[in-house]
Amino acid sequence: MKAIKYLVMGALTLGFSTSVMAQDGSKADVDAVKKIISSKPGDLDKQLKPYYKANKKNAENLVAFARAFFEARDTANAREYANFALQASKNKCAPAYILLGDMEALYDNGGAAAAQYEQAIYADPKLVEAYYKYALVYRKIDPRGAAAKLDELKIARPDISIDALKGHIFMLADDRKSAYNEFKKVPVNQINPDYLNEFARASYFGGHFEDAVIACEEGLKHKPNNPAFTRLAMFSNYELKKYDEANKYMHKYFNEIDKDSVKYSEYDHYYAALIHEALGNKDNAKDSYHKALELVDEKSIIKRWDILKTLSTSHKKDGDLENAIKYYNEFLSCKPEVKVDDYETLADIYSTFAKETTDAAVQKDLYKKAADAYTIMAEKFPVQKAYASYKRAEVINKTDKDMAGRLAKADYQQVVDLLSEKADRSKSENTMLKYSLHYLMFSAYLDKNIAGAKEYAAKILTIDPEYKPAQEIQNLK
Repeated sequence: MKAIKYLVMGALTLGFSTSVMAQDGSKADVDAVKKIISSKPGDLDKQLKPYYKANKKNAENLVAFARAFFEARDTANAREYANFALQASKNKCAPAYILLGDMEALYDNGGAAAAQYEQAIYADPKLVEAYYKYALVYRKIDPRGAAAKLDELKIARPDISIDALKGHIFMLADDRKSAYNEFKKVPVNQINPDYLNEFARASYFGGHFEDAVIACEEGLKHKPNNPAFTRLAMFSNYELKKYDEANKYMHKYFNEIDKDSVKYSEYDHYYAALIHEALGNKDNAKDSYHKALELVDEKSIIKRWDILKTLSTSHKKDGDLENAIKYYNEFLSCKPEVKVDDYETLADIYSTFAKETTDAAVQKDLYKKAADAYTIMAEKFPVQKAYASYKRAEVINKTDKDMAGRLAKADYQQVVDLLSEKADRSKSENTMLKYSLHYLMFSAYLDKNIAGAKEYAAKILTIDPEYKPAQEIQNLK
């Protein structure tokens, strides 16, 4: 009988162990309630009732109970106890408002969350957490408004550094320029390591390559094999023309960092090609360009046509006309919007190789292809017809020794026809018109048409009264 009595007493003790704890409004109540919540009992409300009674005027404990519910993902009870805390404090419990804001943020209700954090600030103007959380949720709605809230924190708490957090907020809002300006205010060794990558990216994409390198070097002190810092250091050193330093980081990126932590992109291989080329490693450069072309797609930062154009330029530097033209034509065929300059570059490739050859027939053919590029330019961009005709005339004239065949005459006449009556000619258009008239003037002179040559000279002198060749023609008897 005595044994049964002790067994029953033991069972009673186990069954009511949680309910006979403090319940006195002390800090111990918080630990007790946390244990009850974590055990998820079927009679949760019954077990919590005495704790609520003991703490109904203790806002600090009530909000701690609420936080425990929130962490257990019981938002209904979390909200109820947060409101109990507000009642107990006569709406002056800032942590309760923060918790209510966290619940709104959990469901991505940014505006409602910000409103609760604003109430927390009103209740406690020096509570740093409230400003931080307000800024982080409100940045989706208004990044500058979020940053302005941090400026208010700086007034309330001059001892708190806000610049790096503002930089972080602007980066989350994809405002790299503003992010850079904020990060730049903070000594790099005082920036939260988690924000250093953002500072590095804001610097790199903003063209502040020195700062990008500084941020990356600081980041690598914390994470020596971090691929993001290594690749940005590689890119930025290249942009600074520090090719040996860029090569050092390139070697580390491709050879020393754990391959499982890196997914090499077309952008990585493109920069590797540029670095190899800068160092004179031509074969490695071409190999990297082709790796970039294998990976590039419509989502890439670098575009296929940009890689092809650079590859064409690389072959042009090597004196490889066939591949320079091949890749340039591929560039033209895949670029969505071909511009005037693109056709001029095509003409320039042909003209460059024409200048370097000693074979007269080959040279003539190359200049003809350069002229054809200007013909296409004129057809596709009628507004540039005068310029295209002028450049075509220059190229054709190179194949006509001493103007023997007057081969460029038709194109120069086209420029004169297009520009002579134009009232608002630009400086460059006046130059084209003057030299086109010069060609026609000299052509008339060679044909012994002195009267005609003088007419052209007179037109030139209305553009440039000091032009000596025209003056000399005018003075002929």
